[in-house]
Formats: sequence, structure tokens, C-alpha cells
Amino acid sequence: MSRIAICIGVNNVQNFTPLKGASKGAVEFSKWATAQGYDIKLFTDENKNIVRVRDIYDCINQCLEEMKYNQIIVYFSGHGISRGPNQEFWFLSEGGNNGNEIVDLTRSADNAVRCPIPYVLFISDACRSLPTDEIHTTGGQTIFPNQKIDSGNTIDIFYATRPGAPAFEIAGDSLKEAHGIFTESLIAYLSGEFLETIVNNTIEDGAKIQRYLDKYYDVKQLTADFNYKSLLQQNQKWIISGPEVDIKLKEFVESRSFGITKGQSPEIRVNNHKQEHPLSIFTDEQGKNLILNRVKPPKPIIHPIDPLPYKINKMEQLREFSVSLWKERSDVDHIRNKVAHLAEEKIFASEQLFDDPIYNKYTGIEVIGEEIIDLITPYNSLNAPWKHRNKNSISFHPDDPYRPTSWSLLRLKGDRSVPIAIIEGFIAQLVFKDGYLFTVNYSPAKTNHYTYDDYQSKKDEVTKKRSLIAISANNGFNYKEAFQKVDFSNFYGSYNDAGSFLRMGKSLDPALGMYAAYAFRESGDFYKIRSVYKYMAMDNPYVPFDVAMLAGKLNADRPTAAFCPLMSIGWSYKHLYEDFINPKIIDATKYLEPGLWTTFTSKGTELLITEILNNQHI
Repeated sequence: MSRIAICIGVNNVQNFTPLKGASKGAVEFSKWATAQGYDIKLFTDENKNIVRVRDIYDCINQCLEEMKYNQIIVYFSGHGISRGPNQEFWFLSEGGNNGNEIVDLTRSADNAVRCPIPYVLFISDACRSLPTDEIHTTGGQTIFPNQKIDSGNTIDIFYATRPGAPAFEIAGDSLKEAHGIFTESLIAYLSGEFLETIVNNTIEDGAKIQRYLDKYYDVKQLTADFNYKSLLQQNQKWIISGPEVDIKLKEFVESRSFGITKGQSPEIRVNNHKQEHPLSIFTDEQGKNLILNRVKPPKPIIHPIDPLPYKINKMEQLREFSVSLWKERSDVDHIRNKVAHLAEEKIFASEQLFDDPIYNKYTGIEVIGEEIIDLITPYNSLNAPWKHRNKNSISFHPDDPYRPTSWSLLRLKGDRSVPIAIIEGFIAQLVFKDGYLFTVNYSPAKTNHYTYDDYQSKKDEVTKKRSLIAISANNGFNYKEAFQKVDFSNFYGSYNDAGSFLRMGKSLDPALGMYAAYAFRESGDFYKIRSVYKYMAMDNPYVPFDVAMLAGKLNADRPTAAFCPLMSIGWSYKHLYEDFINPKIIDATKYLEPGLWTTFTSKGTELLITEILNNQHI
């Protein structure tokens, strides 16, 4: 087994506050990886070095060409931002004022899905806060080449913090002591901090057997006789892989950050591991020693003659209090879970989110939480006299003199705008929350007779799927967390993953097909994406731009619904759309608002309107 760890640490980024522990984090992680037998490639800005995208890309490309590794870890510690759900970016040395020196983690992971390496792990010890500067809303390069190979490999991502939150570092008393909480916790975890997360996987009599180190050996017997018991085969190992990291790392980081910062809760995205991909490997002897090292002799009881010389250490008391409070947090957890449950129930029952459209006879648009200022298409001008409209809806009657194309631009207050896919026979419902587009649903119009009747009979199931999407959106589009409590037996059909669950219903709400396509893209299931596209194309002549893009069908002889990605994560897949979108439209993405759905600022809207009015096809 040949493995490599590519470790990147950047303290200093132009126009950003300097960090103290990022470079050190990369060095410390490389030391752990070296001890585990990984080859190492280290990129840091120590000694005034400049860390550049091209150097990292060339390193990874060489690894792929040599075909000597079956596992790659890409570790990063430094400044990062999240422009929206699943839109993650790392800033290298010159990334503060040069978009070409920003790493697009989303696109890099997408390209890694199609590389020949069986297992790739991205570790991101970086903030996931929203951008505060307009220059940070565009740009980003991949560090993995686009090889277009359906390799069926596994991609995991460990994020140091939850979406929208910072990742903290502890300054220490000197630069040498500065460190990131997540990196320090991860190294300790992978070094065997928790015996209950160290496993041995083997096959006996044709059956898969998984043993846990903390259960396999008896501490008293092992203390008395180191060789009283061993693994059955001499070459067997104890390991920690992605699924084992998912058991306890989140809780471990939370406990370490508790009382030190405002709190830090990592997000561990582990995909289905069809085979073993060990991150840490321990011999049986090392496993035994890990157990014995946990056995600490009792501290001697000392009765001081005079208690006066003993000073009370206030900070130590405070630390012990914080740790004790964390361990005894069951009541707090119970309340938090109850609140979360109520929130989910509220979403499921929300009439505002999933009520039927008010005007549901014809194809149209309905906006909730915002007002329509104008709807712009190539066939009409600003402030077109829409005959059937009010401030919240537009209905396209057969006798309207202004017929829409399959796409349009919805202009809102403040000259912000949202691209809309107009799908014949459906009403698009756009739900805004706190000024941002929160979710989009499509409901069949009454004139779409068969689909409308089918929708009415399956409305409850569609509504539940929409609800889970809303919960997932609040969790940064982490399908795993949103769907982990779902009992799929309560739904019609059988589902193995979020994408399969969502796709059943796409004929009743095309937005579900779009969500499913993104879920399949994240898991690297390209066959299912193409299947989603195929069936959506059979249902309607206009397939949403995002589905066609993800399926690689933008060059097909079929128009798309919308002229660009509707979901903002779609802009991360530049290699899929850049040959099919007017460059001036791509320029407008410099003025995208952070968020789940593509939303342009007033500057972006101005560019788009000019281009739309000058060109019937953009």
C-alpha cells in the first residue's frame, strides 16, 4: 500500500489578517503522516515562500501520472471562505487579490472523483465564513486535473467547522506554540486517542468480522501477560479509517474547543466505503501498547501538614469546570435535540414553504417573501405590460402577447436578480427568507391535467421531500445529516441514498430532479445523473440547466430551462459550462451574492439585462 500526504499551510495571505498556526499545522500533520509511512509533499509559506496553485496542481498531476499511490490525502490549513452550500475555497499566498490563486475545493473534489486513485481525502482546517469582499465572490482553480474517468473511487472531506462558521487557532505563548484546534485534535485522534474507534476488519468462514481494540483485549490480563492473546493472523493490523473518524471526532473537537472559543463543530463527510482505506495503521503490538498507555496508576493521596502554602489555581479550576460541564451536558443535549425536532416539525408543517400556488391554472411564477419588480426575457423589454400579474405572481395565459422563453431573469427590489427556469405546465414557487432565495419548488398547473392529478395523490410525499431539502439547506446541504433520521420504509419505494430518494418525484416537481443530480454528483454516481437527465427530458422538452450541465448534455440538441446554473454551487463546475455560456454572462458572476441559489447584485443585473436585450440567445 503506497500513500502520500500533500500538506499545505499558509499563514500570510494578501489583504487577510496573518495567521500564526497554519503553517505549523501542515508541518505537524506531515510529521504524523511520515510516522504512518506516507510519502510527504509539503507546501508552506515558512521562510517567506510563496504557495501557488500551479505547484500543487503539478504535484498532484504527477502523482496521478505515476500511478504509484492508491491513497492521497490533501491537507490544508489557512484562510478559507464558503460562498454558499458546498462552495468551499482555500486562499493561497496571493489569493487575497488574485482569483487564480484561490483553490476551488468543490471543483477539486469533483475532479478527484474521476481520477484513478482509489481513495482521496481532503482535510480543510479553514474558516467557512461568507465572503466580506466582492473580489472573493468569484475565481478559484482546481488542484486536480479533469481526467473524465468513471473510476468508482471514494472521496471523503473533513471540514474543521460547520458551514458559515470560523475555524479557530490557539495562539499560545509563542509562534511555535500556535496551533489549530481541529488539526491538533485530528492528529491526536488518528494517533489512537480513542480505543473504541480502532478496528480490525477480517473475513472468517466467508463472513466479515469487525473487532474493536477496546473490546478485544482485557486490560487486567494484558497487564499481567502481554502475550496472553493476539490477533488471529500475524499480518493483521488495527486501523482507523474514515468511518471510524466519523464516530467521535466531531464530539472530540467540540470538547476541546469548549470554554476556549465560542465553540467549533466540525463536519465530517464520509462516503460509502466499499473497501478498506486505512488512514492510521497499528501493528498488534502497537495496539496493545495503546491500551496499556491508557492504564494510569492511581495518584498517591497526600495530606499536607499545613494547607496554607497551597495556592488555588483559578485557571485550573475553570478548566476543570468547563470539562465537567461538557461531560454532564446531557440535559443541554436533550433540550437542543428537542428544539431541533420542533424546528423540523415546523418545516414539515409550514404552509408558507409548501402551500399550493394561489394562481395554479397556467404556467407561471409565484414569489413568497419578496416582490416582483420585472421579468425580463429576450422577447420583451423592461417593464413589459404583463397582462396577468401582481406583485407576487405572473401567470402566462395562452392569449398573452408576451410569451416567455424557457428562461427569464426575475428582477427584485434593489435591482437584485435571480435566473428562473420556466417549465411549461408548472408554476415555479420561489420562497425568500430574510431577503435570500431559500428554496424553489415546482407544482403542476391545472392545465397540465395528468401530472396535476398525479401530484394531488402524492402531494404528502412530495411535501416531505421538499421539507428534507429545506432542512438540508439549513445544514449547508449536508444530505447525510438531513437524512440520517429518515425512515425510508415510511415512503413508497426503496432508496439507498439521498439522490435516489429525491429523484422519485422529479416528474411532479422538476426541482427534485435538480437536487438529486447534485447529490449524485457529490457521490460520484455519474450513471444516475445521466439517468435523471434522460427521464426528465422525456417528461418535458426543457430540462433545467443544472441537470443538463451535470449530465454533460449542454451540447445536446435540446434547449435548457434557464441560461445558467440556478443553484450557486453550479458555478463551481466551470469546466462543464464555460464553452456553452456567453463570456459576458460569466463576467457577471463577479457580482454574485453568497447563498444557495444564483442571485446577482445590482451590478450583475445591469450586465445581464444589457446582454439579454441585445441577444435573443445568451
